Amino acid sequence: MINTFSNFQSFIIGTCIGSFLNVIIYRFPNNLSIIHPRSFCPNCKKNLTWKENIPLISWLIQKGKCCNCSKLISVRYPLIELFTGTLFTIFLRSSPFIYSQNSNFYINTIFSWLLLSTLICISIIDIYRYWVPQGLINFGFISGICGLVLLSILDNKFVDFYFIAKGLITAAISFLLFEFLRYFAKNLFKKDALGKGDSKLVAMLALWLGPVGTIFAVGISYVFAAIYCLLGLSMNFLKFRQVIPFAPFLSLGGLIVWFFGNEFMFEKILQI
Repeated sequence: MINTFSNFQSFIIGTCIGSFLNVIIYRFPNNLSIIHPRSFCPNCKKNLTWKENIPLISWLIQKGKCCNCSKLISVRYPLIELFTGTLFTIFLRSSPFIYSQNSNFYINTIFSWLLLSTLICISIIDIYRYWVPQGLINFGFISGICGLVLLSILDNKFVDFYFIAKGLITAAISFLLFEFLRYFAKNLFKKDALGKGDSKLVAMLALWLGPVGTIFAVGISYVFAAIYCLLGLSMNFLKFRQVIPFAPFLSLGGLIVWFFGNEFMFEKILQI
């Protein structure tokens, strides 16, 4: 009963957060504040009432249309709310290497949701705009550093600057290595094969996952990207040398590692 209630709570919280993520995804590329003004219809600019702002339900009741101008509301909005709610529930059971060793369930859950929310926004914006916003990378870094500070206090009863510095050094090295890979690919293919935003995203993930987790995450992301490209070329929805957003694959790799933990990855590799 408690487990079911927790799942239900997580789903409701996730859909509400997903509604806010929709605001971020729309406003960041349009250089609008995510705080002010309140939610409005992108077409007629009318402010939405609370009845028009209920996650999932409002879209269904309004039949996917604005109550004022009858403009169709993209199905992307309820899908992101549903997707976020589902992932919030699933990630109640995550086992991140850094957090699972010396933190309680609530801390693990809060930081899982923070990472999820950040990566969902980055991925969707990259899919539509081929852009990784610096503001979201900054938020990911700040959240990650806060997590490291909190963990060091819980574990040592004081701020362990060595522990935090190790995380920052891992992030810096990851950025430099991925930048080297980016420049190498650019010289090899005579055009940009990776974006600088991808290097920043890898650095941010390194702060959350640690060095081993980052290696796993990047490796997994390339596997999924390769599968996507092969399927895309064979099914003709991708063209040869077509640019694809890479942040979603990095996010997917990072979330897989975060969910299962480094120990699980090691065990599976050793079994192979």
